[in-house]
Amino acid sequence: MLYSSTILARNASSILSRLSRLPAELRAHPLLFTLSADAPPASLSPLVSALSSLSSSGSVGCLSAAAHPGAPIACSLAFFHKEDATPFYSDIPGRPETQVGRWHAMRKKGEDKSLLGSEPLLEEGENVDWERIWSRGSLAGDDALPSSLRGLRQADVHTIIALTDNAPQGLNQALSSSFAHATKLGLFASSTPFVTGRPYTLIFNDSVKSSGAVGLALSASPRPVLQTAFPGLRAITAPLTVTQSEGNLVNELNNANPTALLISAIEKSAIAGDAAKDDEFYLGVLRDGELWQLHHIMAGGPSRGTMALETETAPGEGTSVQLFHRPSNHDVALADAVLPGRAKNTLAFVASLQSGDDVAALVEGEEEGGEDGLVAVLEDTFVAASENGFMLRREGEVTWTCISPGAQVRLTW
Repeated sequence: MLYSSTILARNASSILSRLSRLPAELRAHPLLFTLSADAPPASLSPLVSALSSLSSSGSVGCLSAAAHPGAPIACSLAFFHKEDATPFYSDIPGRPETQVGRWHAMRKKGEDKSLLGSEPLLEEGENVDWERIWSRGSLAGDDALPSSLRGLRQADVHTIIALTDNAPQGLNQALSSSFAHATKLGLFASSTPFVTGRPYTLIFNDSVKSSGAVGLALSASPRPVLQTAFPGLRAITAPLTVTQSEGNLVNELNNANPTALLISAIEKSAIAGDAAKDDEFYLGVLRDGELWQLHHIMAGGPSRGTMALETETAPGEGTSVQLFHRPSNHDVALADAVLPGRAKNTLAFVASLQSGDDVAALVEGEEEGGEDGLVAVLEDTFVAASENGFMLRREGEVTWTCISPGAQVRLTW
């Protein structure tokens, strides 16, 4: 990473002023950026235009979430050496969303570049043959990759950073096939139907996309160090072993009914009453006794026993796991997630936070003075949040997603 910073401001003019003072030599290098969607609507277009024009080597970005209601506007940017970073846009189809009340992400060509313009979610008469689309998985990796990535050598690419809609399965499959040894992390862009008229707002150079994914493929040394953190959790069982699973379902834990085990753990932990009805429960994957993955438990039935996880693939048989509880009233400050591991040039994706004091804690001692509207500039730090969480794939594992508030994945150089 060549340069990174996160700007927190109360108005767009303070951010624009800060952007105008960036070193001119950065312009020759690719840019990754996020902008919180709570910026005043009239300010979104000029801010996005300014950000997307900062680099002559390509820029990728998205609208992200605010840290909390009423928080300052957050703008994060990171420049990477042009010799080592390849920008890409993917319109590889993903699996259609089936849950009621959620936006469907369909790929279309010829999207309007107007940030605030709305467009039909699915063109009239458009039929999507999902069986044909998913059969593309048998193609050679290069044939399914975004065009800008096809000339890269597998051995050279060590990290892929993506900003994506809610249907990245096609891209994930292509990247895993072509760059099996690369670390892949992605932030799910914030939902913006009531902000820009688009389900998601992704930016690739001067073009605004409603679907797909944008990102950077990184090569050359040094390879960044990856860390994860899952604050606010309380273990409610001892380690267990997955003895049967299929799809996103866990059918047996320790040869027993997993839902019954969860209910028993809840009762033993005295988690009850109206205050706990909105609490969340998670199944964590353990590696060497440490929490390695975290999956939200969506549903489970005591009679049938299966436990449905909010992920593509449940942990396989023989995996060591543990059940966790997260109280709905447990606030996690952004400082808890980011500051302890901050080093020179840190990039962090965070599942949206709930604390009203998180920004104050994060910027304590770092406030800028003398510029109206500017709250703070976090140098050497890129941090972006989304209510839709993040995804991660390390070598040897399948891609998984995390939505636990305050959870984060972090790269440091």
